[in-house]
Amino acid sequence: FSMQRAQLFFYQYQQKKMFAAAVKQVARLERRHRSAVGSGRSTSTLSAFQEYGKFVFSGKVADDYLKKQGSSGDILKNPSWVKNESDTVANAVFDWAVDHGASNYCHWFQPMAGSGVRHGQTGQVHNMFLEFDKNGEVKQDFKGKTLVKGETDGSSYPNGGLRGTHQAGGYLALDTSSPIFLRGDTIFIPSALVSYHGHALDEKTPLLRANAALNKHGSRLLGILGLDTSSGIRTNIGLEQEMFLVPRDQYYRRPDLQMTGRTIIGKNAPRGQEMCDHYMAPLSSATGALAAMQEMQDECWRIGIPLKTRHREVAPNQFEFAPLYGTSTTQIDQNLMVMQIIEEVAAKHDLAALLQEKPFNEVNGSGKHNNWSIATNDGVNLLAPDEINEASKNDD
Repeated sequence: FSMQRAQLFFYQYQQKKMFAAAVKQVARLERRHRSAVGSGRSTSTLSAFQEYGKFVFSGKVADDYLKKQGSSGDILKNPSWVKNESDTVANAVFDWAVDHGASNYCHWFQPMAGSGVRHGQTGQVHNMFLEFDKNGEVKQDFKGKTLVKGETDGSSYPNGGLRGTHQAGGYLALDTSSPIFLRGDTIFIPSALVSYHGHALDEKTPLLRANAALNKHGSRLLGILGLDTSSGIRTNIGLEQEMFLVPRDQYYRRPDLQMTGRTIIGKNAPRGQEMCDHYMAPLSSATGALAAMQEMQDECWRIGIPLKTRHREVAPNQFEFAPLYGTSTTQIDQNLMVMQIIEEVAAKHDLAALLQEKPFNEVNGSGKHNNWSIATNDGVNLLAPDEINEASKNDD
């Protein structure tokens, strides 16, 4: 009898706690609603959106910190800031980084052929924001020249052994088309990597050069056809990311999965996708997949990666994220970080993320659909004839 009374008391106590918490939540929502009345509802009034882009140095975040340096976020729109305003930007980035607990920086690059070894492979060397003065005291070490360029050992990258020792360095230059972001205690500075003679040692430099050529010659051609392209031309992409999330204990039983990211021996899976019962099916909480995907989205959200869509894919245990589209250089940088976050967060939920194109025989592989387009910088989609005609005032 005493045990029953104790259980009843505990149950009533829990109910009261839940009720009190519900009352507080309703009160919070009511206050939020009242504050939004008269001004219209916007994403800024929804708590789920308030953290977006908190850890990326662009937009309002950059503007707020640059104003403290007597400037504004507008200077980032002109790439020439790396020559004229680098110290100003470096000081703003430093303040922003320290305010969010960062103590390190790195020039973040994409080594040539790295993706052939492991999808999402990037290069980085972390350095602390410090040096010692002549009195042995610690002081800030993050200047404009530190931000916009770096140097590392390039001798072990493809063909590095063919260069003379005094020419085997790798030289890093900040990519102004992709914003600086923060993760953990480190800020990441998207960069291009070239050799002593300017040869590309990474996968970003050829893309930047291709974009520059497209802008130059595309603008010239379209100008002849009557379309004003003085704002410039850019390429946009939306990179979908498919992956498998499998139980980590089973993953450790397969050396082929661990070493290559795919099965290369053994029988086919006992169950395939014949019934198509996995595609677009509910994201159940019965496994850790949904919780993992929620955490992946949340972490990406904070560093300015808009993973808008998530769903189950065709094959069993296959899933997909899809972001809003953006400029090609930014989207590729973000996708590399998405893959790293997927792998790291999956492990926290006792899952293994498989990003290889075809992990399992006889079932759907994982595509990375590249939704590519070309547009002017003022928003005219050059794959849409109606938009071109309207912009050029040419009905033909």
